[in-house]
Amino acid sequence: MEQTQQTPQGKGMGVAGFVISLIALVLYIVIAGIVTVQAALGGGYGLGIFWLLLSIAGTGLSVMGMMKLGKTGGKKGLSIAGMILGLLATIFSLMLVMGISKVQQAGDEFGDKFKDAMEQGLNNSLDSLNNEMNKSLDSLEGSTHE
Repeated sequence: MEQTQQTPQGKGMGVAGFVISLIALVLYIVIAGIVTVQAALGGGYGLGIFWLLLSIAGTGLSVMGMMKLGKTGGKKGLSIAGMILGLLATIFSLMLVMGISKVQQAGDEFGDKFKDAMEQGLNNSLDSLNNEMNKSLDSLEGSTHE
């Protein structure tokens, strides 16, 4: 009698979902920093939305793997862990995407204030330079009349 050990279906999906969810959660801090700086400088939603989709994909793979493993009698530990990590990464990424517009508005306000301050500083410098040049010319004219 030959016994064949059949591997439960869905194990690969569960492992893939766990790995993707883990990466999405661990690298979230780095991505959030990049997206925040990008949004403050006037950038768009691209990377934030990609990260949200990656988090959803990890969660989805984990759930599908868990469902298949449940039907075939396999161990669902990594799938459950992947689902939890994926849900956390999805929630964080969703909050990031929703917060991008606020960061963009703050960046625009900062940019406007910075531009105004630079123009005012430049105008003050030019006025000061003009005054000094006029004083120098007046003193040169006064010394040539003597």
